[in-house]
Amino acid sequence: MDRAGVTIRRRSVGLSAAILLVTACATSPPQPQDTARREAVLETALGQIGRPYRYGGGDGDGFDCSGLVQYVFDQAGVQVPRTAARQHEGGHRITLADAAPGDLVFFRIDGGLHVAVYIGNGRFVHAPATGQDVMISAIDAPFWQDHFVDAVRILR
Repeated sequence: MDRAGVTIRRRSVGLSAAILLVTACATSPPQPQDTARREAVLETALGQIGRPYRYGGGDGDGFDCSGLVQYVFDQAGVQVPRTAARQHEGGHRITLADAAPGDLVFFRIDGGLHVAVYIGNGRFVHAPATGQDVMISAIDAPFWQDHFVDAVRILR
């Protein structure tokens, strides 16, 4: 085989390998890649610790759970829906084992959804309820384990 034939065969094998790689990636769950935005989400979420819970709140004066999520993502330049139910629908479902900092975790409480920003190591930032401030909680606490629904990836 001449030199041109070897080059064409190598390109063909290389192209086939690239197609297989892309196809394999398309069928597996997306892995987090948007590092700068994830860091911005985490920094902003952690910066809200101690702010009061305020029903319908979505600014520095106070937050409800979905208002906190919308605010921290907005500060990172990412628009997400306002309600926890819409935020739940707006991302790619992942397992908790695959959750990365900046993903969202959801809980079913009194028939509604509660949303929080996962920060890693089994912990999340959230605006829990009237009379409480934005805080960090552990997902392995019995209450949160009993109410866990799933995790969702917004940032790819």
